[in-house]
Amino acid sequence: MTFNSSLRKAKHQLRLDLKYKLSQMTRDERNISNSIINEKLLLELKKCTSILCFYPLPSEPNIKPSIEYWLKNNFEVSLPRLHNGKIQCHKINHLAENEFIKSDIGVLEPNPNNCEIIPEESIRNILIPGLGFSHKGQRIGRGGGIYDKFLSTCSPGKFLIGVCFNVQFVDEIPIEKHDQLVSKVISG
Repeated sequence: MTFNSSLRKAKHQLRLDLKYKLSQMTRDERNISNSIINEKLLLELKKCTSILCFYPLPSEPNIKPSIEYWLKNNFEVSLPRLHNGKIQCHKINHLAENEFIKSDIGVLEPNPNNCEIIPEESIRNILIPGLGFSHKGQRIGRGGGIYDKFLSTCSPGKFLIGVCFNVQFVDEIPIEKHDQLVSKVISG
């Protein structure tokens, strides 16, 4: 077995382990964790002006309360949209579900007919979902490499914030050259 195949096997097993841990969280645990995460996000990003967020999947921390707060307080909030295999940043004005469309991979994205594209250079803070994070800023996603590709092309100086539940923290994540580190992880 080669190093790359061993690494891929280790990542595959870690993804399975993390998905299992997430599936074992109770509704109450999720609600408590979501409240803690949103409090931390609002505190961490109280002085920023532009944020690229993500529309949470059911298994991810629900950051919609933070997004709604930022929108009400005139922050420039954008969400990613996958277009031709690349992430585009679309400015949103509210979180009404009819403003979103389901992508080919099942994620809700801004409807491009209703939301303007904004250049990633104008965004300083990026919230990043993942299946797991380490205290070293290592991240493991769902396996598509979408965020890693996007982050590798971003202008320098971004504040990259991983967002996860405490059960998604691990000591070490096997990483490859293309894997991007986050600046900070906010969890609850």
